[in-house]
Amino acid sequence: MAAPRSSVFTFESTVHSLHVLQCLDEQRRRDMLCDVTVLVEGQSFRAHCSVLASCSEYFTHRLSNLTQQGAVIVLPEQITVNGFEQLLNFAYTSKLLCGKDNIHEIRNAASILGFRDLDDACFEFLLPKFMSETLIHHGGKENLLLSSRNLVWIPFL
Repeated sequence: MAAPRSSVFTFESTVHSLHVLQCLDEQRRRDMLCDVTVLVEGQSFRAHCSVLASCSEYFTHRLSNLTQQGAVIVLPEQITVNGFEQLLNFAYTSKLLCGKDNIHEIRNAASILGFRDLDDACFEFLLPKFMSETLIHHGGKENLLLSSRNLVWIPFL
């Protein structure tokens, strides 16, 4: 007689990864459990090695060669605070806030750092938006919120 078959079920949460990112972002904002400091133009940004490495080829390479806790990474001179800060926020939120005053700095930083999920197609779509007269103007500001894999126009008050 054959052994009875047992059923196996898999549950996959649709909100778990979002919740984890939200918790990591909150930890970063409170400087809790952060294990790396990134220096850009003399300004310090605290973060988690695992989050940076999961988003960027540059950080994967740099961080895999470090052994001490609390490492400090100085970014190349070509990367500005305006470019990096938005990428750091993207790493933790999947959202990229860019305007015509920082789009080139963000693209440059994303290219140098090898940021995953932000490719040239994204920027090729965005750049003409900032050159166009049909841009959304809200309170004198031109802003675009880019959500990972989805482009979303959101007016900022």
